[in-house]
Amino acid sequence: MQGADGKEMKGDAYATEVEEALKMLHLMVKDSAATSDEDWSFSTTPLNDFGKTIDDILLAFIRWSMVDNYHDNPEDGNSCTLIGGINHPPSKTEKINVSKAFRRLTAYQHWMQSVSPDLQDPPLTFQSIKSTLSIFSLHVSHDECERLVWFVNLGKTDLANLKSQSPRETTRMFVWIAHLLFLDEKAQTKGLIVVDDMADIGFWDYMTMLPIQVGISVDRFLISVTPLEAKNVVLMHRPKWAEIGYSLLSWFLTKKMKNRVTMVEKGQENDMMMKVVGGATFIPIDFSDVEGLISKDIIAQHY
Repeated sequence: MQGADGKEMKGDAYATEVEEALKMLHLMVKDSAATSDEDWSFSTTPLNDFGKTIDDILLAFIRWSMVDNYHDNPEDGNSCTLIGGINHPPSKTEKINVSKAFRRLTAYQHWMQSVSPDLQDPPLTFQSIKSTLSIFSLHVSHDECERLVWFVNLGKTDLANLKSQSPRETTRMFVWIAHLLFLDEKAQTKGLIVVDDMADIGFWDYMTMLPIQVGISVDRFLISVTPLEAKNVVLMHRPKWAEIGYSLLSWFLTKKMKNRVTMVEKGQENDMMMKVVGGATFIPIDFSDVEGLISKDIIAQHY
């Protein structure tokens, strides 16, 4: 959690424009490849499946490094009244910390290398993770402010089938989903919202849902490795143990982190989702018991 936002460090290199930052990041990668045994080929990154290039990967990390420079400026014509707001372009006087982007990119490269045996043979594609994805109830859409929204519904997840999956297949599925999220341009420029319906899941079912090492590894990947920074995390239908756990955890969270969490009380789901994403037209039909109208989310549209 502490590594979620990255750090500014003395001696960091800065750029004034995105194009300049991209060139600098390319040089940092080239220098690292020339002076170390690091594999910077991005051979396990599912670029072809998303129609992306290495430049798109680097740009995602550059934009992530710029998030702290974004300001809530309704005068730029992109105001958003939804909970969490949106990213706004930094002013021309603010610089882009390319070193910060490179540190995060290096963490990503190390993590991808550590699981590379799981991502090969076959290569990571939607077709290769489709059966595992069908076990989960995951949806992705854009909301009224064009932010990317990741809907997670534990109540409609086949827990029994999930527990029978191999750690390899579960890891592959989450890696594919993570790339779907952070390669989305709106997620990079407007922001990401996570809506999690915990469906009053029992403590044991939740803790044994994933093998512990897979769960820890995937959490680290999503929170402190990928260039994802959630504007808001929404928790619905929380079991009592989760409420107690969060109240204890909150003692260690910064004010900034706490402000990114929205608790939805029972009976207020539809009203709160109006404030979170803008209403039913931005919610998948079969997400939880909330009114939704989207019949084909982003995953279904693309594949």
